Amino acid sequence: MFGYVRPEKPELLMRDFTLYKAVYCGLCKAIGKRIGQLQRFTVSYDMTFLALLLLAFSTVEPDVRHEGCVLNPFKKKAIAADHHVLDYAADLSCLLAYESMRDDAQDDKPIRGRVLSLLLRHSANKAVRARPAVASYIRDELKQLEEIEKGRSSRDPADCFGDILGCLFEDGFDVIVSSEDISERGQDGVPSAPRWYESEQNADLYRTLLGDAGRALGRWVYLVDALDDLEDDRAKNNWNPLLSLENGSKIAEMRLIEAEEAIDRNLALLTYERYGGLVYNIVTLGLPMTRGRVVAGEPLPNV
Repeated sequence: MFGYVRPEKPELLMRDFTLYKAVYCGLCKAIGKRIGQLQRFTVSYDMTFLALLLLAFSTVEPDVRHEGCVLNPFKKKAIAADHHVLDYAADLSCLLAYESMRDDAQDDKPIRGRVLSLLLRHSANKAVRARPAVASYIRDELKQLEEIEKGRSSRDPADCFGDILGCLFEDGFDVIVSSEDISERGQDGVPSAPRWYESEQNADLYRTLLGDAGRALGRWVYLVDALDDLEDDRAKNNWNPLLSLENGSKIAEMRLIEAEEAIDRNLALLTYERYGGLVYNIVTLGLPMTRGRVVAGEPLPNV
């Protein structure tokens, strides 16, 4: 269910593209450092966006180093490193990938799902110990989603995944608040921290807006994935929420547009310390272009 939240590469400035790749590679390395080298395949565009968004409000400037990569150890490139936001996104990348593999094991990819879920089980337990509250919330919501798929609940399945991402956005913001020195000031005594540090009320506003954006993005990811899988699920007789709807594709497309507007509306009210251009590209160009490609049945390009 991952890989849809991506920038529109042709519209990125070279500087912003380099920054995006630095965060993507930094997340990959953080997974290797915290979870395990084999688990680095769990890095995704979606969790890179979460890391970017949280880094945009951090008072701690990400450390960017020039290092080699496991795929090309002899060519050095910019890589973000040693930041608590990357650690947070690394833990959640592994945990969500594990849950996704467990779902595959029960559905149409049993062999692949079982093998990868076994590979990730120990790593996911590490992430659960590091983030117990958010891990418990994710499990509860996914159980709700399973009940919906079995016809035991009338709740909108997109809302389940929406609530998961809303939780991650809010919890990630709390990680920033709890990990950074909110009393930091410049030499002239003026606060040098982001605007949300200026008051507790401001921080609450930022947290609320991020949570609302996360819930809309979660609904978007769920719906675009359902739309992408629609014809395969129809042919294989797999469960898909759009199959029970007349004109399910059109309904999904309208709801995707509504979600994109909600994401943009909430995130546009925030002030970014950095990465504002990247966030703008992903939200206002990347999401609509991905939706258009999925609707047209076109493959999604690599970033």
